[in-house]
Amino acid sequence: MVKQQLEQDLKKAVESLGFKSSDIVCSIPQNETFGDYTSNIALQLSKQKSGEGKQNPLEIANKILSKLGDLIYLSKTEIAAPGFINFFIKPEALTEQVKEISETGKDFGKNEIGQGKKYQVEFVSANPTGPLTLANGRGGALGDTLANILAYSGFDVEREYYVNDTGNQVRLLGESVLARAGKIEPKPEHYQGIYIKELAEKFRDKLNLEPLELGHLLADYLMEAEIKPTLLRFGIKHDEYYSERSLHQKSLVTKTAELLKEKGLAYEKDGALWLRSSDFGDEKDRVLITSEKERGKAEPTYFLADIAYHLEVFQEGFEKKINLWGADHHGYEKRVEAALEALGYGGRLKVIFMQMVKLFREGKEVRMSKRAGTFVTLDELLEQVDRNVARFFFLMYSPDSQINFNLDLAKERSNKNPVFYVQYAHARTANILAKAADSQTSPGKANGVDYGVLKSKEELGLIKALTAFPDLVKEVGENYQVQKLPAYAISLADLFHNFYEKCQVLNAETPELRTARLSLIKAVKIVLGNVLGLMGIEAPERM
Repeated sequence: MVKQQLEQDLKKAVESLGFKSSDIVCSIPQNETFGDYTSNIALQLSKQKSGEGKQNPLEIANKILSKLGDLIYLSKTEIAAPGFINFFIKPEALTEQVKEISETGKDFGKNEIGQGKKYQVEFVSANPTGPLTLANGRGGALGDTLANILAYSGFDVEREYYVNDTGNQVRLLGESVLARAGKIEPKPEHYQGIYIKELAEKFRDKLNLEPLELGHLLADYLMEAEIKPTLLRFGIKHDEYYSERSLHQKSLVTKTAELLKEKGLAYEKDGALWLRSSDFGDEKDRVLITSEKERGKAEPTYFLADIAYHLEVFQEGFEKKINLWGADHHGYEKRVEAALEALGYGGRLKVIFMQMVKLFREGKEVRMSKRAGTFVTLDELLEQVDRNVARFFFLMYSPDSQINFNLDLAKERSNKNPVFYVQYAHARTANILAKAADSQTSPGKANGVDYGVLKSKEELGLIKALTAFPDLVKEVGENYQVQKLPAYAISLADLFHNFYEKCQVLNAETPELRTARLSLIKAVKIVLGNVLGLMGIEAPERM
């Protein structure tokens, strides 16, 4: 790719001037008069040199260009205040990128930034106490797509669902069903909804069990009969479902407490065991095992179980663990990070927080669920909209922003619906190529195409957008900003539709131009298919 070659050449020029090596980023300027690519590297280097005597960024830019010399793929360069370098690519160098895309196919965009690195992405991880929510759907789409991106970038990736199948929330589930069956008095905190009634009827011969024992049975059932089928319906399959209960069965929670005491990281006070988490960045020390006075007996906290779980993950050889949590867990990550820092695994946990999802129909929020009673379930959403639409809508927004899910727009099969718009672009490319094949005007072998005839503004703009895809994949693999994928897909669809409206393809002026434009359309089809595939969204051949 020309862009990658330009960045490599810039890096060499910068290093030859004695500056510290740094990542060189060239971006596509919004104003085409500023060239095909632009870089602010001179501005960055002027700040880098400030300790030794600040240099003028315009002077640095001139020095870089002198070291860069004449590059065969550049038609000209310009320096713009306060220190930008603008690069103009020879059209023939740009259009040759179409050949590379066609030859690379489904592998176009792959990179090896994660080669030899083992990552775990933990997502959804909803308590098995009821149906999955819209927020769980958002976390599922985001986590699954991020795992796809990491795998595409060479990482060895494991998709994990941490099953909170013991403790207070599971005991509460058992109590809720017993209360619904009239076995115990109901409490305000009990789970509500038709599904609780269904569970009480289905497990009526088990209502003699203690709440926690019954809760374990119910949680196992909900995982297998409700949660996993819903995830599969949504296009998600985890590699591992890790049971919290197994931590206790393997005595890992007790062993972790002993390890913390042996290392001098935990101490006893007021009959409880505390972690010295304030020594490692947390705002205060945290309880690991409660005192007998507090709960009638000494019990490990959820926090201690979480430490044991994360410790096992890193002991299994994972270099990094990425957790997707709801916004209500904000602050909890500090104590987990402190515990990992104390145990020698600092900096290896990344937590992405997600805001809530609200469903709107006809401008009004849809609040109640027919089955859950208090929230709309993911299954109920999937009964009304295609999973491709749901995933795309969930992915369009940064995790730290709330989603107002427009149900009316999601149901539309028009260009107003962004996923329909992008899928239609892919189907349109497939249709054009099929027509070309029928009329024996297909692109044929890449080596037989004269890409130099692609010269129009629409053609060159589309090619630049296509060549930006590998950098986008690399960027998301590094910063996890998955929402940039649907934004890119919409932008690429825009450029393609505009190109096709303004440039004749099957009826092009010359056979050479027709063949080159068909090759360009083939490249668009490849890239649209790749970006949709990374998002777990179908790329239809016809619509």
